[in-house]
Amino acid sequence: GSAVARPTIRGFVAACAALLAAGCGMTGRATAVDVDPRAWTQAAELAVENDDTLSLRDIALFVRCNVRFVEDSLTLRIATLTPDSLRCEETLRLGPAPVRLPSAVRGEILAPYRLRVRLPRSGSYRWQVVPTRPVAGIEAVGIRIEPSN
Repeated sequence: GSAVARPTIRGFVAACAALLAAGCGMTGRATAVDVDPRAWTQAAELAVENDDTLSLRDIALFVRCNVRFVEDSLTLRIATLTPDSLRCEETLRLGPAPVRLPSAVRGEILAPYRLRVRLPRSGSYRWQVVPTRPVAGIEAVGIRIEPSN
């Protein structure tokens, strides 16, 4: 039924968002996961494998919004977990919200998270991202890592 089709469509949208964020000539990486667009409350986990322990990179978070997102900003709690089990928690405020677009065109909020950082360990870096309060209209959350200029 349609209950099965909706997550598949949301997964496709999230995958397209990640590919678009990673495309267009960028040499970085991006990953995204679906969240519940009716009321996002649960942590979304993003993972990136790191094999470059020397380069400086810029890290940004993005969220894909639909017309149900009416907030003027979004505050996220982010837990970073390194391959050697170190953990850091902090908050990040995203905003302002994208300009309202026709329903066929989705909005995206992109926020710099870390600039000119080095990921000093090889292995899987994970980010657990959760809003500080329930929010409607967010379809996916992702992270983009690019070489610093």
